[in-house]
Amino acid sequence: MEMTQREKLLAAARGEHLSKLPFGARIDLWYNYNSGHKLLPEKYNGWDQTAIIRDQGAAAQQRYLSVVKEQYNDMDVIEKEEPPYIKTEFRTPIGSVSKTMLYTSLEGPWIGYEVEKLFKSEKDYAVIEYMLQHTTSVLDPGFNDVQKKIGDDGIVVSGVCFWSPTQRIMREIMGFETFFYELADNPTKVESLIKNMESLARKEYDIGIKADLEIFNIGSNWSDDVHTPVFKKYFIPWFQEITGFLHSHGKLAMAHIDGENKRLLKFFNETGIDVWEAWTPSPMTSISTAELRKALGNKGVIWGGVPSTLFEPTYSDKEFDQYVINLINETAPGYNFIVGMGDNLPFDGIIERVGRIIELIDKYGSLPILS
Repeated sequence: MEMTQREKLLAAARGEHLSKLPFGARIDLWYNYNSGHKLLPEKYNGWDQTAIIRDQGAAAQQRYLSVVKEQYNDMDVIEKEEPPYIKTEFRTPIGSVSKTMLYTSLEGPWIGYEVEKLFKSEKDYAVIEYMLQHTTSVLDPGFNDVQKKIGDDGIVVSGVCFWSPTQRIMREIMGFETFFYELADNPTKVESLIKNMESLARKEYDIGIKADLEIFNIGSNWSDDVHTPVFKKYFIPWFQEITGFLHSHGKLAMAHIDGENKRLLKFFNETGIDVWEAWTPSPMTSISTAELRKALGNKGVIWGGVPSTLFEPTYSDKEFDQYVINLINETAPGYNFIVGMGDNLPFDGIIERVGRIIELIDKYGSLPILS
């Protein structure tokens, strides 16, 4: 019996040998923009993302932020909606902090953007630590609903949090610039905050490990100009701990690497991470797929390789075909590789090129690929 799309992706992620390169496609940016503006191709009016990807012949890659849902205890949480913004104030016995989120369906509703961070001054450290210490989690039933909907057509990419504890502070709590200023000026307080975030994350992994999820995303959106100074000290030890925890439960660890990683490549094998997803090579970054494979050696599964820009009309059909053919050859012998987007189909992307990749894989992607 032929393997389902889901089975192909999971088998490849585990390093098993398939007869042909698998292809997992992500189109939520394209889908949300075009459906929101009523610009979907006539054929696909009323279709969901999974159905469109199925029609193109690929495996669907659906993202879901977290398998757990956080609950705040011993504090008052006041939300004020001013679409497209939601302002949330957390009133604790020792003080209050607030954040403002921007939600828009044009880029993808699975995550919001923090346009106002929780941390604003040194007095906020104690309040935020109180919040983290009084946060608990439960499994999010919404994850199961998404997983049932996608079924055998692909997999849901999720985890406990898309970022490591330190990166969550950088992104959600402080913002990158403020984080580095605080790390220089108040390193003890920043590291205390990191330890509290790690403590919360461990509790959430204890809950999240019970979810019906084979691959946990544990880190995302790195860029070496920002993360190199902190990666070795704060990221790697955490990744080693969590990959060990996941492996002990028969799970795989994934990282979403769609940024510039030239200076970070040398650290990848120290993390214990199994799958390197959303891999984005040249011309969107300065690295080739061959360079990433050389850095990983025979470790790690690469998922990605087709930059988003290649799907835009700027590139001719001939240029697109040649890039994909070169990519296939670059993966030789082709094991430990899943063809995918780096990292999404852009809003002006040509949806038929998803199907074209399948045609090119059928012609050139039988394994093993001879170099």
